[in-house]
Amino acid sequence: MKIRPVILISVPVLFALFLITGDQSPAQQKTQNDGPLAAIPTEQRDALSKRLVGYVEAYKRRKWENLYGFVSDTGKGGTSQNVFVADMKAAHGSAFAQMPDLQEFKAARSDKNESGFDIYGCGKAQREGKGFNGIVVVHAVFEHQDWYFTGWRFTDFPNTPCNELADPKWQPENRVAWNTPMEEIRNSKQQGVPVHVDAPH
Repeated sequence: MKIRPVILISVPVLFALFLITGDQSPAQQKTQNDGPLAAIPTEQRDALSKRLVGYVEAYKRRKWENLYGFVSDTGKGGTSQNVFVADMKAAHGSAFAQMPDLQEFKAARSDKNESGFDIYGCGKAQREGKGFNGIVVVHAVFEHQDWYFTGWRFTDFPNTPCNELADPKWQPENRVAWNTPMEEIRNSKQQGVPVHVDAPH
């Protein structure tokens, strides 16, 4: 008769195994199960995702007329489309630029913030031919029966590496207050940048 060997596992080893295989926290489970837009109501996530793609694409292509249709009322600051386009062109030149152009954004998580939602992800931007990348936050609000965006920015300077988003405990050092117009609009108003208007024919 063969005697089967008895495997003895010490208490510390069992505790270590529990830590490795134990249940995830509710926050981790929600993010894993519901995806990067977990904070947004389920029925509105697809619409937000599509609008977000259009927002980034308009920035990347410098289609300022199109971008105007994606910016929230707060972000526009009461400017008309013509003034908005002029302000964006002034701040996003090819040879000289005050602000970077958002090129790519991949959402990783979302949080409720003020009247909307902060969407955090890995982003790439370009300014005067130089590339930047790091953790980016985009602020989304639901108004006029659709999703609009008040603005975007890198969370820190120097930019926080995207791999830090893999840590479920990561949090931005500071929350952005999204209660003012886009920086391009604010700068234009403060500096009194003249807007060219064609003479009537």
